[in-house]
Amino acid sequence: MRLSGLGRTAVWRFAATPLVVWLVLTLAGATGLSLLERNGRETLAQRFDLRVQLVAEFVTSYVTDLLERERVQAEAFLTEPVVDERDFLRSVNAFGYPAALLLDEQGVVLHVAPTNPGLVGRRLADNYPHLRVAAVEGRPAVSPVVPSAAEGVPVVGFAVPFQTPQGRRVFSGAVQIKKSPLGSYLASAISIDGVRLQLVDETGVIVAANQDHPGSLPMLNTQDADLAHALSLAEHGRYAHAGESWHYASHTIPGTPWRLSAAVEEDVLYAPVSGNEIGGRAALVAAAAVGLLVVAVAGRARGNRRELQISEERFRRVFDNSASGMMLADPQGRMLRVNVALCQMLGLSEESLLGRLYTTFTHPDDRERCEAEIRACLEERNDGFTVEKRYLHADGYTVLVSVTAILLRDEHHRPQYFAVQATDVTARRSLERARVQHEAELAERADQLQQANNQMGDFIAMLTHDVRQPLTGVVSRGEMLLEGWKDMDDEVKQRYVHRMTAAGHRADHIVTEILTLAQLDAGAIAARPVRLDLHDAVRQAVNASETVLTVTAPDEALAFADPVHLQLMLGNLISNAVKYGKPPFEISVVRFLRTVEIRVSDHGEGVPEEFVPHLFDRFTRAGTGIATAKPGTGLGLHFVRQLADASGIAVSYLPREPHGSVFVLTVPAGPPPPQNGRRATGVPRDTAPAVGGHSRK
Repeated sequence: MRLSGLGRTAVWRFAATPLVVWLVLTLAGATGLSLLERNGRETLAQRFDLRVQLVAEFVTSYVTDLLERERVQAEAFLTEPVVDERDFLRSVNAFGYPAALLLDEQGVVLHVAPTNPGLVGRRLADNYPHLRVAAVEGRPAVSPVVPSAAEGVPVVGFAVPFQTPQGRRVFSGAVQIKKSPLGSYLASAISIDGVRLQLVDETGVIVAANQDHPGSLPMLNTQDADLAHALSLAEHGRYAHAGESWHYASHTIPGTPWRLSAAVEEDVLYAPVSGNEIGGRAALVAAAAVGLLVVAVAGRARGNRRELQISEERFRRVFDNSASGMMLADPQGRMLRVNVALCQMLGLSEESLLGRLYTTFTHPDDRERCEAEIRACLEERNDGFTVEKRYLHADGYTVLVSVTAILLRDEHHRPQYFAVQATDVTARRSLERARVQHEAELAERADQLQQANNQMGDFIAMLTHDVRQPLTGVVSRGEMLLEGWKDMDDEVKQRYVHRMTAAGHRADHIVTEILTLAQLDAGAIAARPVRLDLHDAVRQAVNASETVLTVTAPDEALAFADPVHLQLMLGNLISNAVKYGKPPFEISVVRFLRTVEIRVSDHGEGVPEEFVPHLFDRFTRAGTGIATAKPGTGLGLHFVRQLADASGIAVSYLPREPHGSVFVLTVPAGPPPPQNGRRATGVPRDTAPAVGGHSRK
């Protein structure tokens, strides 16, 4: 007898292969889980880096736009042989610069604001590198933080060369970035709790940041030495600060000596949710400022005429130079005065706006709501209002704005003017929608990762119990054979070897199912349906099962199915009936007009009603009844479901009356339609059987 003559080498060779497969699958699962977790964190870090990049691109576009507008303004007003002081101041005021210079091609000061006669005629290009680059090389230049030549306060200079009939000139404006629109943007550009965002020049001075820093010239290596050291080594990465790990990213700003950097605690970056920012803060602050200004103007109207003129001049400057659109309208809503920003927002000139109702430019869907707010103010139910609505641009597109309006009254409390401020919030709302979408994507990825973790836990638990159990049987019986070989007769030896073989076949069957399921999940197994007789296919499966079954089938039942997949499905359904049911076991084949059904039934206790929805799930077993007393992996029926889906066959369960189970395979009678590379889905069941004979076994 060959089986009784197996030696030690053969026994260990037989046990080694399943053990290696088990180890490989376990290690692969652990590695896959680790990679999923790492990819999740890397995705969050990449999205943070992308946000920083977007902020850097905005700063770049802001600088580029400011330099271009300087050039256009200078070429329009500062090219005369002798530049009038009013033209120079008008150009300076158009940008709201606290200080500015006009130089010739030698770098000599022609005009200065605020007025400082001591600087006119001096050659300042040698003292400021950005002025020298603009005057000598003819290139726009941005300075690091330097003291203003006019006032001595820390500023950043924007120098633009432009050509005139008299030669090259340089127009340079000085800006305190912290107090500019760019500083306001950086204060709320990235809505992550605790993020540190700063713009640093080449000398290490913080140009602007989303946090307040003490001193007039704060240095990065003083405020955050750990971040400064990390930036000196790499543009992005991680570093330790105050006992916490931080993630940082940075980008240089082309055409400037600046670098934008941002850092956030990794605990905050990798948190499942992030906080929401309060929208409209800037608009509310601006509205409060306008209201205070209006009150101040009304109060000074009771004073002397000189004080009134000063107040009106201050208001005019704020009104004309505001980056937000502003207007004054009478109580009927006719525009009396508008600023440049509002004209640009609507795409119309000042002349075409004056005297027209400002509700004319409101989107039709928003007019009724806006007019209701105006009536509430005129009826003294409100002093003003703040709404978000849409303006109609002259080119046909809509502009989303946040409008704050205040009704000004005279000394007799009669309505006099509506002071209106409109802030374009189109880009802000677009960013908020993008943030909401990103948060939804993060939540979806978290759910997918949790589902993968759950499936991996079930997979490892199944491997630990169901694969190890037959291997343990093989090893223990092999050791017993080795120890008592000489004292055992051949019948006992053969019984031990048969049990070892059966246990090995069980382990091999489990591993085969797992590998086949993995191939099905990966789409590596394709069904090859052919026309076959289900009468013969059923009898082939019954003969292979070595189980007594009753077969009822017509003499011929032609259908389209993959013969290999069909035998695997029938084998699993027959094994399931024998394992969990009771005889008699029956298989019937029923022909319909478009399908053929194969029904495998038993007379056991059936499936618990509460478990039916999970019957074909992966790694699931009933918690009551006979299933608790039988070993199993919870993969058999899931394996049948996967093969059926891949083959275009429907599988379903029906309770058998008065007791028992019926599993139904619905096979298409005609060739399946092409799937364009996608997995086939189950065919619908017919309700009217076709005429046919039957046979029994």
